Amino acid sequence: MECRGVLSIFQRSETSRKACYTQYLGDGDSKGFLTIKEAKVYGDTEVEKLECVGHVQKRMGTRLRNILKMSKSIKLSDGKNISGLGRLTLKEVDSIQHYYGLAIRKNLSSVEDMKRAIWAI
Repeated sequence: MECRGVLSIFQRSETSRKACYTQYLGDGDSKGFLTIKEAKVYGDTEVEKLECVGHVQKRMGTRLRNILKMSKSIKLSDGKNISGLGRLTLKEVDSIQHYYGLAIRKNLSSVEDMKRAIWAI
């Protein structure tokens, strides 16, 4: 359903609005962008996909929380769990998620600076 709706909006944009959408902002797992790309709605004009920073930030937090959940009973090389005092906690995950989003937003113009800021977390 989502794919058909997005395709319909893009197809009628030229006739009803006299406009071509050259950028697509969607979540990372959306098939809508692939549908538009394969349909070549505007002929040779490429549509660029933009990633929503908030969505990327949310996925980072979700993956870290899943690691915590899956690794509760696994002991690390020092014999302790991954979570707990001085380890990765839900509060730490929230903090990492927050600073991850800030690192991306503050360094949009340079991938190298963004990478450096993310690794500094």
